[in-house]
Amino acid sequence: MKAKRIAIAGAGVAGISIVKFFVNDERFNENLNIDIYDAPETLGRGYAYQGDNENLIINLPAEEMSLTADSEDFMKWLENSEHEALSFPSRRVYGEYMHSSLMSFADAHSNINIIKKYADNIIFNEDKNTYTLCAGGNEQDYDAVYLTTGELSYSDPYELKGVSNYFYNPYPIEEKLNKLEGKIGIIGSGLSAIDSFRYLLLNGHEKVYVLSRSGEMPAVRGTNFHFKPEHFTLDAALQYEKNGLIPLDKLLELFKKEMEAQQVDGSLFKRKTDRPEIDLKYDLEHKDNVGRLQYLIVHLEATFKILFKYLSRSDKRTFLEKYHPYVDGNHSPMPPYGAEQILKWIDEGKLVFMHGMESAVVDKGFTVTFEDGETEHFDILINATGPVKNIEKDNTELLQNMFDALLLEADEFGGVLLSKNHEIISPRFGTMNNFYTIGALSAGSDYLIRGVGMLSTETEDLVNHFFETNEC
Repeated sequence: MKAKRIAIAGAGVAGISIVKFFVNDERFNENLNIDIYDAPETLGRGYAYQGDNENLIINLPAEEMSLTADSEDFMKWLENSEHEALSFPSRRVYGEYMHSSLMSFADAHSNINIIKKYADNIIFNEDKNTYTLCAGGNEQDYDAVYLTTGELSYSDPYELKGVSNYFYNPYPIEEKLNKLEGKIGIIGSGLSAIDSFRYLLLNGHEKVYVLSRSGEMPAVRGTNFHFKPEHFTLDAALQYEKNGLIPLDKLLELFKKEMEAQQVDGSLFKRKTDRPEIDLKYDLEHKDNVGRLQYLIVHLEATFKILFKYLSRSDKRTFLEKYHPYVDGNHSPMPPYGAEQILKWIDEGKLVFMHGMESAVVDKGFTVTFEDGETEHFDILINATGPVKNIEKDNTELLQNMFDALLLEADEFGGVLLSKNHEIISPRFGTMNNFYTIGALSAGSDYLIRGVGMLSTETEDLVNHFFETNEC
């Protein structure tokens, strides 16, 4: 039986999960050789969980962050390590858990190899139906590739990258934002912005400004509820399927019925005023009602992940433009004590939110202009707007090399074009057998499959497909 060589480009949550499903599958044997590529600082940690300040916390309870089939695996690891078993530990600690999981797989299997280099190009060998992976001057041929590189490059909405005192990407925060002096503005109001101002205010800065277009912050995590769906189910939705499509209005009808059955107040979707001091306080004072909404979304997301593929192009556009912002605003809430700390800083005048940001120009520092025509000057600007969704705007060498060679094609809804089996569709070669991706690069096909929980389970399908289509 011919040996097969497999490359995994990126050793974050998705990459580790791919390894996990391979080694735990009864079909895994010595004829499979797996090489895992990543840079030393992100190997087994991913970009989000690399070594950084201890005040950067995960925004999901530890009980929901296991990388194995055992839902208590992370909590057990915390208890057996020198770390305190907190419900919301630091991202650095979670990175240590991820790294130890990956290394345990590699230590237990001689046919799993760790290569501490970024992949910088992947070339398709059409004559042999194999892939050449290039990394730091070295080249290796593989029968299959899993592209699990994580989030795309950071966005740069005001095109200031390279300007002195402009921090295009704040991570690692402890390295980038250490010992800053002057008036600081943070562009964005999401989780990256929270990380940035938490670090600055907890490390001696007296005042920080948060600048954004809308002023909307993530919601606050409410009370945990368990639901058994009654109306928004696959069986109920598939009865409306015709020619491979399900109308969006039918899914909305089922969702509204589910909200009524589970006593979820639909008006909560529109509760935000875009004033953090009001919105955070509201969520903290209505934990039960907000929690019912948030955990209904959690319990239905696996179903909608499948149904999203049944939407027409126009319905996808409508959903993403009109309804996704409401889901997204309740999907990754912050821990309550984080919100309480933010409100305290606002009351103390240490944290100032300014929304309606329109432009930023370089002028002996930076002059920011707002919608009302007012301006504010800053010595330092920190970009916390998060990653781009369009691969054409990504600036990583690996993805741009493949895009330029017509190996990848942008999906208008995010990421790259994929088959239903998560195999990459090339505009040059068609469907690429044994060339898989998931995560940010599958955003156009996979609705919300980017968190730890989803990635650590959905990757199983990619491993199963390999075994089903290859003789091992």
